Amino acid sequence: MFSFRQFDIDDARCGMKVGTDGVLLGAWACCDGAVSVLDAGCGSGLIALMLAQRNDRACIIGVESDSGACLDAMGNVEKSPWADRVEIRCGDVLDFDRSSLQSPLLVVSNPPFFSESLHSPEPGRSLARHGEGFDVMTLISLAGRLLREPSDSLAFIAPAARIDEIEFRLALERLDVRRRATVFSREGRKPVRVLYQVGHGAGNVTEEEKIAIRDTANQLTMQYKSLTSEFYLDR
Repeated sequence: MFSFRQFDIDDARCGMKVGTDGVLLGAWACCDGAVSVLDAGCGSGLIALMLAQRNDRACIIGVESDSGACLDAMGNVEKSPWADRVEIRCGDVLDFDRSSLQSPLLVVSNPPFFSESLHSPEPGRSLARHGEGFDVMTLISLAGRLLREPSDSLAFIAPAARIDEIEFRLALERLDVRRRATVFSREGRKPVRVLYQVGHGAGNVTEEEKIAIRDTANQLTMQYKSLTSEFYLDR
């Protein structure tokens, strides 16, 4: 059980546990103007609940294909202050029909992306980590279909090593990069992740950021603390 300032997360049945990637995305994604949010592959419901805390009017739907993670997410939402605005659906997000969601729509996802690492012997964890059936590229293609208005956007986190591949796919789907943040595990090291917010029809007017999680002394940076201060109990 993970206790945040305004909600708790039980991820006992989830293949992928609560981690820095999800917290970063939930804190960083621009959600102020959204009236609808789709959390694609919502896992324990962490990001959906973070966005519910940050946006007090959005209708939020989390879709998760893994039955255990879906049960965790449902329980976490039910115990949260936003059970009336957050809905968890068990199923394949690739089959999602957005007709019930109004624009501005925010699609958000912490997709699996460990496609080149060794697979876990645990089926649930392997599916969550390796994206068998749903991965970064599939997410971008899904967004190309779901985002219809210039006010709609997709926010996601991806490995820094795949920037060229990801941005090529974004271009194919005519998704322009609006915001991008390069994430470093420690100051002075190579980047490990990139946060993106993209959409149709805006042109590549990119807000560039750099986020270091820890400083050279291995202490959490003030930047990271400030970004996540609304959620962590000890910030």
